[in-house]
Amino acid sequence: MTRVNRTLVAAAAAIGMSTGAVALIPTVMNPASSAVVPTVSDADVAGMFNAAQDEFARGNATAGLSKLRTLLAANPLDTDALALQAFWSDYCDDSRATQSALTSLDNLDRALADRVRNSIAAIDKGVGIGPNPVPRYYPQTTGIVVLGAGLRPDGSPTDETASRLFAAWTQAIMAYESPIIVSAGGAHHGRTEADIMRSWLVAHAIPATRIHLETRPQTLPQHALLTAEAVRGLRLREVVLVTSPDEIRRAASDFLIAGVPVVGATTSTRNLATNAAAPSKVNQKWIYQDATQVTGIPAGRGTSIAPRAFITPAA
Repeated sequence: MTRVNRTLVAAAAAIGMSTGAVALIPTVMNPASSAVVPTVSDADVAGMFNAAQDEFARGNATAGLSKLRTLLAANPLDTDALALQAFWSDYCDDSRATQSALTSLDNLDRALADRVRNSIAAIDKGVGIGPNPVPRYYPQTTGIVVLGAGLRPDGSPTDETASRLFAAWTQAIMAYESPIIVSAGGAHHGRTEADIMRSWLVAHAIPATRIHLETRPQTLPQHALLTAEAVRGLRLREVVLVTSPDEIRRAASDFLIAGVPVVGATTSTRNLATNAAAPSKVNQKWIYQDATQVTGIPAGRGTSIAPRAFITPAA
């Protein structure tokens, strides 16, 4: 809103108070859409947005959606709030609310609406990619992406990281032409986790020239977004993910949302049986949480919140 509009709103509110009129939330006409938009301070809107995100982070989707409705009643042009409403309404299996939010978003930011639609479709596809410890042959246009799982205090791979490395090794032997991308953001005494993982693979007869490192990720959404850059740089058509059985569906969804086609998963055997079945909707909370981040919706608003950093996925 322009400074002039804010001044007019304040003046109108003052007149209403002086004449004894009932003062509701003051409104202005939006010149782009001709919609009447309630005037609320940026700080108030930020507080409403952060309160909703806090509820989603705690797993309280119903409470978060309630706070979003309050925000959108005050500012129906908030595209991030509409995107969140579409995501979490889908999580709650409320197709009518999901479609309503997407329709409103279409009128304001078609590109974001399309990203949200594609992300919701990617979640459905990613949840269907289950753990599979059996390696398969893939051509050289299919990359092998192995995700790190931390280091021990002495700098050696944790048991989970070692399990993933073994799964990646068996997959690399079977798909002997496929490039390997090691994505890990940890470090020990100046040496990155990704470099330590590469050394393990090289020690087990995988040529170093096949291995490419991504050392920046700290979270699963970052694994997907940053590894997507490497996938495009290597001109790969698709990837097979190597991670643990309890993470594969979440990772597959994140990578699909980031624009990386996932054709399969070679996992370790740890907790394989307990993760064989796809999770119910209520157990997909972390997948939806990741999806909002990969899509580019900020975790919060305010001076201490990092700005949106969305990496446009490949077409």
